Amino acid sequence: MSPIVPLTQDPDALFESSQTDELGRSTSFLESRLLRWLAATLMLALLAWMMFFSGKGHDPSSTAMTNTTGALNGTELLVRAYKIPDPNITRTGQRSFSGTLQARYQSLLGFRVAGKIVQRLVEVGDRVRQGQVLFRLDPTDYDLQLQVAQADLEAAKSQLVQIEAEERRLSDLRKTRSASQSDHDLAVAARDTARSRLQAAINREMLARNQREYAELVADQDGLVTRLMAEIGQVVSAGQPVAQWVHGTELEAVVSVPESMQQSLEESQASVEFWSKPGLRIPCKLREISPVADPASRTYDARFTLVDPPDGLSIGMTANVVLYRNQDDGFAIPMGAIAQSQGTPIVWRILDDGKVESIEVQIVKYGSQYARVRGNLGPGDQIISAGVQRIDPQCTVRVWQDNL
Repeated sequence: MSPIVPLTQDPDALFESSQTDELGRSTSFLESRLLRWLAATLMLALLAWMMFFSGKGHDPSSTAMTNTTGALNGTELLVRAYKIPDPNITRTGQRSFSGTLQARYQSLLGFRVAGKIVQRLVEVGDRVRQGQVLFRLDPTDYDLQLQVAQADLEAAKSQLVQIEAEERRLSDLRKTRSASQSDHDLAVAARDTARSRLQAAINREMLARNQREYAELVADQDGLVTRLMAEIGQVVSAGQPVAQWVHGTELEAVVSVPESMQQSLEESQASVEFWSKPGLRIPCKLREISPVADPASRTYDARFTLVDPPDGLSIGMTANVVLYRNQDDGFAIPMGAIAQSQGTPIVWRILDDGKVESIEVQIVKYGSQYARVRGNLGPGDQIISAGVQRIDPQCTVRVWQDNL
């Protein structure tokens, strides 16, 4: 038990004794806390030292096993693989559109003058030659106009001869002062007027002759008649279509494409197939695409010119245009197959013995799930499509799934 302090002891001495005891207890507590912290620090350092040297390993057989298998536990890495397809068999983004076969150059034919049709010399499907007559109008009125113009021309010629003779006589009399200057001036004016009338008569005669020639509708080049819109006995006006024809040898497949395909048409290759000729495929190239959408279907007309079309193709045949990407666009691979090596994109190709090698690639285009790349890759090659962050050149892998 603690000694009993007499009540008569000095209060100041009692307070100093209490402070001394409290300071001693605080010092002992701090020393115990410091000792515990030092002990914990030494234990953590010892544990870290043991883990470092145990993980590093000095067993040569263990090191050989790690380098051979690519894993610390002596097993092969399990990866997913993607097999690059043959672009000649499976074309990425292949689409087809149905349309019709048309000629590049086609037009409506009509007379340049009005009249009544008296002859039709062609049928639908006839091939015509340059200079061949297709239709004829009744030429009676145009023959009469030509005769009138020719008579006016002869009259103008005779009048000019008379007036020129009169002007020459007055010119000779003017030299001997037997005629006045005013009479000679009037004769010169009459001569110039007669010459102008003669030129006008010549032009009217030429116009009447042309009108007579226009009564015959003549093909100005080789072509094919595809439609007739007038018959014998029908009275037509100038410029009214009487026939439709196509000319030239160029054929086109006309299809309608959606708005989303406008930009990719020029980047794609195309070929044409025909429903009535199975097995026939003709390469073609885009010639033009309409800048205005069809108001009903909201699609755009695209024209593809056939390259070296064979004989036997008819206008209006059902044509199927197949679009596919160019082979030089590279290969489509999963996005997860692309890794980075010193800032260069690479893929890991799986060899026959399970080894891997890095192949540098060039990114052509990124997509949502796939990317198009170029590189030293070929159809049938297997590349790692998942887990590329764990791969290094010393790894050995085992394929879990051939294709995604």
